[in-house]
Amino acid sequence: MRSWVIYFFFISLVGCSAKMVINPNQSNSPYAPINETYRLGLIKYLNQGAQPVRDARRDDAYRQMFQACNGKYNIIREGPRSEGGVIIPVGNASMYSNTQYIYIEFMCIK
Repeated sequence: MRSWVIYFFFISLVGCSAKMVINPNQSNSPYAPINETYRLGLIKYLNQGAQPVRDARRDDAYRQMFQACNGKYNIIREGPRSEGGVIIPVGNASMYSNTQYIYIEFMCIK
């Protein structure tokens, strides 16, 4: 029981913000002209922990998309993806729990 409490406490604290995977304003190459940029952006946030923590991560993702697009953007698609996980000792055994992120693909509106 103690292991579960520690696990959920740890998960609720880890990843308190969203991470921009692809910024729609960055070029494919460091040598490219300034008018060559990605058209779509991609951001992710951890979809685990207490609901208020997940809501705060989603709000942070919205804030970062808003800033990257200077205000207006559309969400093209979003959904969960598993990335790795953790092994939790439970008595004499172990349990594996995967780590799930929500990925949001978005496009800036000019």
